Amino acid sequence: MTEANPLSLRGLEMIVTYRGSGQERRDNLRGVLRHLVRTYSDFHIWLIEADAAPTFSWTEIGDSRIRHVFVHDTGPFPKARLVNLGALMAKSPIICMHDADMIANPRMMKSAVDALMDGDASDVLCPFSRVLNVSGDRRQTFIESGNFDEFAPFMEGDLPDDINVLYANTPGAINLFKRPEFIRIGGVDPQFTGWGGEDDDLFIRGARLGLRWHALAGPDSSLFHLNHDSASRAAMCEEEHSARNRQMARRTDEMPIKELEARALELAKYFR
Repeated sequence: MTEANPLSLRGLEMIVTYRGSGQERRDNLRGVLRHLVRTYSDFHIWLIEADAAPTFSWTEIGDSRIRHVFVHDTGPFPKARLVNLGALMAKSPIICMHDADMIANPRMMKSAVDALMDGDASDVLCPFSRVLNVSGDRRQTFIESGNFDEFAPFMEGDLPDDINVLYANTPGAINLFKRPEFIRIGGVDPQFTGWGGEDDDLFIRGARLGLRWHALAGPDSSLFHLNHDSASRAAMCEEEHSARNRQMARRTDEMPIKELEARALELAKYFR
């Protein structure tokens, strides 16, 4: 996919939340943005950064489709609150929660947008199934080019040493929502701060409240994660704050449905 033949995303608004807490994360964001602006047309990005001071410079990419919003926040990363802020500002019928280190197969991304725009079989689509972690020189080469062709040969078959399976499946990473349905279930719960749990809670709450949440499958549906910190999430899952978040998400599955419906109504007030 090149700049000469971009894929239209039909007015999609993407919400990318970010904290540049290390050089790897800052480089990953640069690679993701470079990929998006060279691969697609007819979209906008709400890049919402929370930190003590901005680390993203818009001029580095210099594309008018990127709208940088800075929120001063030095506590645990408030991803849920930032996603909701983006959803409040977004006006397109389909919104996309897009992590700052993830790359989808462009054909699957386009298929997900078209399916939600033109069909009525799903309310939420993930344009992927498993997630592959990319490290080393291959990661760096992609960051500089933004070209999905760097990853395309590895969507199926044996993986090279610098690519490993990060998740066999996950409800997070990149999700495309029909905006009214995202608001109906209350968006992302801002009680979740730091890493983990908020996507599990959103998936469980959405499923219990009737959201038709589907993932695109098949050999072309791998999602590529640009490595930072570690090629595994096992240690992060065991951290005290992350474990507490995951316990909160499990309680969503146990909550009486009337209580869950009331919680969704309360959360949805933010968007009104």
